[in-house]
Amino acid sequence: MYMVRCEDTSIYTGIARDLGRRMREHYYRKKSAAKYTKSRRIQSLEMAWRAPGWAAAAKLEAQIKRLPRTKKERLIREPELVASWFPALQEEGIYLPCRGITLEDCLEGKECMPMDRLEQQLSFLLEIDKQKEIIRQTYLADGSRKETDAEHAWHIAVMCMILSEYANEPIDVARTVMMLLLHDVIEIDAGDTYAYDEAGNATKKERELKGAERIYGLLPEDQRAYFRGLWDEFEAMETPEAKFANAMDKIQPVLLTDRAGGKSWTEHGVRQEQILKRNERTHEGSGVLWDYIRNIIEKNTEGGFIRGEDNGA
Repeated sequence: MYMVRCEDTSIYTGIARDLGRRMREHYYRKKSAAKYTKSRRIQSLEMAWRAPGWAAAAKLEAQIKRLPRTKKERLIREPELVASWFPALQEEGIYLPCRGITLEDCLEGKECMPMDRLEQQLSFLLEIDKQKEIIRQTYLADGSRKETDAEHAWHIAVMCMILSEYANEPIDVARTVMMLLLHDVIEIDAGDTYAYDEAGNATKKERELKGAERIYGLLPEDQRAYFRGLWDEFEAMETPEAKFANAMDKIQPVLLTDRAGGKSWTEHGVRQEQILKRNERTHEGSGVLWDYIRNIIEKNTEGGFIRGEDNGA
């Protein structure tokens, strides 16, 4: 999404997939140029933003076109205002200002987006900051509050590094850690679905697939393919790495809830059969760790923190 100043000092706003080519079309008044710039030659490229997609760029263009001249001028000077002026657009993703690009560079055919790859990477990194705001149903070990998605991802990644010796098969630890750190970023769009929420789990897969497409799609193509591939691998649970990663993901809430006095289990009236169903494949990642966790589940069932056949199920 770009803003150019024309020879009559007016400001024209437009969108383009290739900024350099579009500037040349406008400046040389080619057939494909806009009608507006054909009658008013552009003099300078004032500002450009990288949008998270074509539709998102069009939405920003529509918003800016409605602004009075004074606000357009201010936006040129302070391009970061896009985030605060148009908060509804933030659902689309991150709009990054592209500074230092001149019309002269575009006319000379120079690379007009020298930070293209870096901007895509930063867009992804800024987007996943939202994981810090997603609250899960699992409490911290001291029971003081519920953990965030970001805290959960960090914790299971560290667990993988410490407990990898208990994997049923040898695993690539670094690959598994990356899988664990990034597997829940899709919840920025899909939200955290509580493990024992039957209604939420009915639509979980569809919501998460859409989230994966958008969020991993912010990355450069090679990294997009790699990290989206790790997410697909985790979901398929066929490789030793994916099986162990899933075991970490399932074991961590049991460890925390046990230490927190069964708080989330009692709040939600969780039944033993639900926990066992959720963990029916945990042993595929680590038989040793599953035996340990199964003892915790039995202890909490006997203690009345988990509902069993004899305590109200």
